[in-house]
Amino acid sequence: MAYSSAIGVYFSANDVVYDWTIAFLNSFRKFNRDLRLILIPFNEQCDRILKLSDTYKFEVYTDPCFSRLESIGQAFELGYTPTGCYWFRRYASFWGPLDYFMYLDARQLVLANLQPFIEATKTLGFDFLHYDCAIDEVYERGEFRQELLKQNLGRGFNSGRWASRKGLFSIEEFEELAHRAMKIRDQLNPRNTDQVFINYCCDMKPVRYGHFAEVFGGICQNGWAPQLGKIYQANGKYFLWNFGRVDHNKQIILLHWAGYKMNSLMPHRDLFYKYLLAKQSLPKYLTLYITTILDFFWRLPFDFLRSNYLVNTLYHQLRKNYKF
Repeated sequence: MAYSSAIGVYFSANDVVYDWTIAFLNSFRKFNRDLRLILIPFNEQCDRILKLSDTYKFEVYTDPCFSRLESIGQAFELGYTPTGCYWFRRYASFWGPLDYFMYLDARQLVLANLQPFIEATKTLGFDFLHYDCAIDEVYERGEFRQELLKQNLGRGFNSGRWASRKGLFSIEEFEELAHRAMKIRDQLNPRNTDQVFINYCCDMKPVRYGHFAEVFGGICQNGWAPQLGKIYQANGKYFLWNFGRVDHNKQIILLHWAGYKMNSLMPHRDLFYKYLLAKQSLPKYLTLYITTILDFFWRLPFDFLRSNYLVNTLYHQLRKNYKF
């Protein structure tokens, strides 16, 4: 399939998420062999990631405005995420080399051809297309959120997977919107700074945005691994088996583990390992398999206790009383 050099995908990663990135890149190139791919370095800790550029055919995009975007992130930070300012580098994509693009975090698998979803921002007249939504992750309950909803805004979309076009925002526009947002910082989610920011910008401009699943139909509303049931493959595509539910037999285009650590208890770990080990040797595969089994046996009882209501309540009560 021929691709225009004016469309493509930006992704963000560093060496801390190296294994996540390997799985991401293997899955991406499985379904998007020739689509232009560009790394926005999460920070300066990218030596190992940069060595993958020839293998996976990706470019590297750096921009003088990274520092200005990081300053916006620092202004939003309330002490929960020390590295959160680097999340804001992704928004340099709005003046980067691609005319129409998708942005993706590295902690996910790409399970479909992404070209139609990128081109929709051009052919269907949308400024911005998003995936998963959870308004509580963006706006706190209160007057500001209520006013947005009255205007049919405030979708609360996830900031790790979306498509847009070059020129929708400028750095100067971002700085002005950030200044305005700080006046209502107490009505925005305290932790998810970059997600808060891009939602606020899209709602305040406002832009013409839509949900991939609603615009295209036939694909799952969400791609967050813990929310999905059985995943199966047919005719080279991945689908969700969730009988009696709204997304039953719909296609999965992206599968992500936002908020999850890589371990033996992560949901749909078998599919993740399939792409992590796609180009690995048999000894590497066996080593990981044995490590995963050992990890499972010590994590399972700990996770059971942590998720038990009585044990969890007692733990937090003791922690509060004895301050440990």
